[in-house]
Amino acid sequence: MEIDIGSEQVSAGVAVHVHVRLSGRELNRLFLAGDTLISLPLEGLADEPESAPIPRSSMFLSEIAGSPAGFSRTFADATCADSFASAVREQISTALEAS
Repeated sequence: MEIDIGSEQVSAGVAVHVHVRLSGRELNRLFLAGDTLISLPLEGLADEPESAPIPRSSMFLSEIAGSPAGFSRTFADATCADSFASAVREQISTALEAS
């Protein structure tokens, strides 16, 4: 398992990038245990003109792991970005330990 959550300063605020890689065995365990829904906090989310009109508040862990590029969210400030990154990392780690 590899969880890579990083952030960078962008013109709209702070972008948080989430990327998860699971081995075949870990992915099988995840499906056998039941895929986990990861809550994506929306507090402090910056307006992104190219994103969906209503931001997603959750994603299945298999969906996150299945995306080679991962996903990104942009927040208005570093405090909100750090809070998002911490919450997502904790949920993913807990889900993978339980499966």
